[in-house]
Amino acid sequence: MGNIKLIAFDLDDTLLNSDKKLTQETFDALEKAASMGIEIVPDTGRLFDAIPQNVKDLKFVNYMITLNGANILDVKNNKSIAKFEIPTESVVTLSRVFKNLPVIHDCVADGTGYMSRECFDKIPDFMINEWQVRLVKDFRTPVDDLGEFFAKNNLRGQKMQIYTLDRELRKNLLQALPVVFPNVLFTSALWNNIEINDLKANKGDALKFMADYLGIKIDETIAFGDGLNDIAMLKAAGIGVAMENACDELKAVADYITSSCNDNGVAEGIKKFCFSH
Repeated sequence: MGNIKLIAFDLDDTLLNSDKKLTQETFDALEKAASMGIEIVPDTGRLFDAIPQNVKDLKFVNYMITLNGANILDVKNNKSIAKFEIPTESVVTLSRVFKNLPVIHDCVADGTGYMSRECFDKIPDFMINEWQVRLVKDFRTPVDDLGEFFAKNNLRGQKMQIYTLDRELRKNLLQALPVVFPNVLFTSALWNNIEINDLKANKGDALKFMADYLGIKIDETIAFGDGLNDIAMLKAAGIGVAMENACDELKAVADYITSSCNDNGVAEGIKKFCFSH
């Protein structure tokens, strides 16, 4: 394994602590890494507009992987360099199925999140806390019917989400949905959601794309994460690092487990693997 040339990381509960803050220690580690010529690449499930301003303001970030890899952005030149989207007919079919389940759902197209008005009105009943309520409400545009809206406007989906507070239902859906719909990818970032993307839109393939785009060998990359949707990223990276607060499934595939997001775990990992040579 050569020296690290690219650092990728999830945002919520990884780079950012539980208060959604970027600590000074973590910022300093990123800044030092960037000064050494290491590319700093957020690899998040969020759409770009929903990325916290404290991350958007990082002047040493040139690229961002958003929506679990559905849209890879050159942020300096304000352009997309790769998109992997769910066909319109699949969005319509999935939306029809979700309407008959005790869940609410949404879908992102061209960087904008949409949600049926009926689901939008139920957002507070399906969220973990007030922060998530605000996040979803602020970045979702209500429409009369999600499936009909996508069909009428011939929109392709970048990412769909299901929300439920029923842990057993979520578990069962994560097992059953991939069997019924093998042409899309089902993952999760939070215990109350399921995320749906095109099969090529995952954080691992996005990391490989980004490394190849920059002329970096994949074994010269390191990735940090905490959730199920980070598994592909950690498996792809030269070094896969799970946070102490990560789910057990991610820890099982990690090369290293760092401190929690509230204890500067990303900074710890960067210092260990990027500054010790």
